[in-house]
Amino acid sequence: MGPVDLVSFGEPLMGFYPPPGRSMTEDVPVVKTWGGDTSNVALAAARLGLASAFLCRVGDDVFGRSFIDLWKGRGVDTRLVQTDREKRTGLYFISFEKEKHVFTYYRDDSAARRISFEEIDLNILRGARVLHLSGISLAIGENARTTARRLMAFAKEAGIQVSLDVNYRPPLWPPGEARQVIQEAARSFVHVLEVTDDELRLLGWDVPPEKVPEVLPGPTIHVVKQGHRGAYIAGPGEGFHVPAFPVEVKDTVGAGDAFDAGFLAALLEGRSLREAGAFAAATAAIVCTGVGPLQRQPGRDEVEDFLRERG
Repeated sequence: MGPVDLVSFGEPLMGFYPPPGRSMTEDVPVVKTWGGDTSNVALAAARLGLASAFLCRVGDDVFGRSFIDLWKGRGVDTRLVQTDREKRTGLYFISFEKEKHVFTYYRDDSAARRISFEEIDLNILRGARVLHLSGISLAIGENARTTARRLMAFAKEAGIQVSLDVNYRPPLWPPGEARQVIQEAARSFVHVLEVTDDELRLLGWDVPPEKVPEVLPGPTIHVVKQGHRGAYIAGPGEGFHVPAFPVEVKDTVGAGDAFDAGFLAALLEGRSLREAGAFAAATAAIVCTGVGPLQRQPGRDEVEDFLRERG
């Protein structure tokens, strides 16, 4: 395999869903899906035509092997995937309670927490154009956090852009710790920072989107995702709002990851920030028309058609 455009680093999780709107407490059939925010990004990026690779550690179990089969089947480079013969691949369960997603995780002793920087083939990473990771990549354990920092430092030295989606999960780490770690990473390594308006509030950066570059200095591009209200994007000398596209929403899980993939794919193609924002919003909207993060991940032609139809 040749050089890659995007390397995504993080934790894959096998997910289990009841039917939309139903609770895990009910006697209903359950659907399996492949999840994990950065895995979703790697898969979405591959669907959009990028040479995409995933960097992670999975268990030598049925779930880990099914992830590897999935990535290979969808064109994601797996040369950076490590296999752990002692630890298991993490799991999560989603239940729909009072019109909200409720997540239950089984990941405390997962293989992903034992990722080894020494086992990474840095020659593969050196040829990449973007390294993408998330707050979850930094939060799942000290070993993973150390690996993430070393990866970001390597990327900076090699001239690889770093994309960081804050993706804050309160059960993984307290807000004060998350705030400090993310601020340090943004200031030292990050080129593109993605955060939601809810995360800004939870982490103590309760400012309007226009002020985010002031409270999180360092990145060249800031993206504030606002769900059904769209996103605010700030870059050198400009800042603007990108509206969301109205669609019949079946599920929003994975929409933010799809937005990241669409945005990075458009930037790497040389599109303007406004064009990249619209492309990302369209990618996310299409994902919302399916259940789970992968069912409706679109290809590039589908996104382009979607944008043309909506003028």
